[in-house]
Amino acid sequence: MERSKMRHDRLWAAIDAIASRHGLTPSGLARRAGLDATAFNKSKRFTGDGRPRWPSTESIAKILAATQSDLADLVRLMDGHDADRLPPPTAPRDVLADLPAGFHDDGLAGSTGDDRLRMVSVDDGRMLPLYRPGDVLVVSPEAALAPGDRVVLCIDDGACEARTFHGSSAAGLHLGPLAGTGAVETVATARVSRLARILWVSQ
Repeated sequence: MERSKMRHDRLWAAIDAIASRHGLTPSGLARRAGLDATAFNKSKRFTGDGRPRWPSTESIAKILAATQSDLADLVRLMDGHDADRLPPPTAPRDVLADLPAGFHDDGLAGSTGDDRLRMVSVDDGRMLPLYRPGDVLVVSPEAALAPGDRVVLCIDDGACEARTFHGSSAAGLHLGPLAGTGAVETVATARVSRLARILWVSQ
């Protein structure tokens, strides 16, 4: 929950930063994007019972188009350069080449403006309740990893799946279930054919 709140805060901070870059308030950015002027108000960022409210992928696409920005700009603003992150473990990282079952390229990949970032959609219900069919993920095979990050990976060239990264050692990658509860498994790096960090997910 704490990591989800941090990602929520970072996403809204990145939207605010894009507005500021263009001399706009959040309301001004919303109007320029053709949205209701109150769409990005701070009061709209949480539900009445305090749960985080996420902007839709359509709203984000309109923001980027209105400011002539691209998705890579947004993700960089969200991600920063955290000193406590580790370089990605050494392994083939063509995570989106010939995707096996579980995910599919939703045709928006080129809109990132950065070959290191791709957008894919969840294809089936194997990752419920966290990720649902149709959710859009922005992933990067080049992004550094820190314990607690969520990743997309394929083991032994099997179907892609999402796990929580818990660190790495000489024995391999330490991976846990998405929900954060359950046993942590160590997978030899040589068995990982594709690996990318999940940077953002539409909810």
